Amino acid sequence: MTTTTKLKSAAAQDQGVDRLAAMLAVMSAQIEAAVRESNGPAATLVETAHAMGQATQTIAKGLMDFSGSPARVFQDLMMLHDDMHARSSKASTAIQFHDRLVQCLTHISASLTIMAEFVSDGRFRSADEWNKLRDRIRALLNMEDERALFDRLSGTAEPDSRERNARVADDSKVELF
Repeated sequence: MTTTTKLKSAAAQDQGVDRLAAMLAVMSAQIEAAVRESNGPAATLVETAHAMGQATQTIAKGLMDFSGSPARVFQDLMMLHDDMHARSSKASTAIQFHDRLVQCLTHISASLTIMAEFVSDGRFRSADEWNKLRDRIRALLNMEDERALFDRLSGTAEPDSRERNARVADDSKVELF
């Protein structure tokens, strides 16, 4: 093998390692964002569970006191109803966020498995093979804004679409619940 061939081979391998590092950075950012997003919904679930415990005490107290002032007991129970209804709606939203977190981490796990298989034999990979790996991982992403963010973070967005993709990734976060 000539010196030029060795240099080209080493340069191609370095590009592959750079691509791998970029994809790992995307996955790391996905994990960090998912964990950060799960903090609020988890707190909501804890608060709701605590409120449910307090609600059962209020109901028990109201039932014990029912003989004294039925109108006051009714009013207390209606206020409790309204509070628990609002909290249960928040808890439902928190559960949906948890589902989203699980989906995100499932995609990351699948991506890491694909990458581990890709590099497990330690052989040299061509630029085309690295591109196929990137495309395979990108195909796991369900939403267009996730794919735009992947393209932006992995450095594979087209130069003229990077600004548009940046806006999509920054502006398109829409919660449906």
